[in-house]
Amino acid sequence: MEASSSEDIKDTKKLKARFILNQGAFMGLALAVVYYFAHIAGIMDSFFHSLLTWIVFAGFIHVSMVRYREHFLDGLLSYWQGVWMGTRMGILSGIIVGAYLFFYLKVINPGYIEDLIVQMQETYLEVGMEEDEVLQMTETYGKLMINPVALIISGIFATGLWAFLFSLVIAIFQRRKGDPFTEAMKRV
Repeated sequence: MEASSSEDIKDTKKLKARFILNQGAFMGLALAVVYYFAHIAGIMDSFFHSLLTWIVFAGFIHVSMVRYREHFLDGLLSYWQGVWMGTRMGILSGIIVGAYLFFYLKVINPGYIEDLIVQMQETYLEVGMEEDEVLQMTETYGKLMINPVALIISGIFATGLWAFLFSLVIAIFQRRKGDPFTEAMKRV
């Protein structure tokens, strides 16, 4: 009897992990699509792009928390369970976002880095930095932007951080505590 119980617990853990992995992958794909259309439309640094990104974060984290709570936790979800779940989704989606950014910068629009470097050089020169300092900074920046590992790590960090911040807020509204009396009576 206990062997089947431990197998059920293992299966449930696998299902929970698979659910979070799937939701993180879908969120990463949705963010990559938003970034792609923002690049095409030329609105990468606009408020509208930020708004779309925030909607994807909030929507995926909210819906995933509700589904996770109802499907795996019998309608109960602690605050920190929600925060942890949303953050893990963000970290997983960051891998996809970082890979997309590398693909975009290497295949779709390889001149994008050069444009950014020129804009950065002009800005630093306008501020009053010396040309040697500007060249040294842009050389380092150019090497980092071409490195796929750096892009994926930055994607993981940035997306994970945003997911953590959104999860902190969303988990406040999605947490559900059980009734201690009802829980105690189940064991009797």
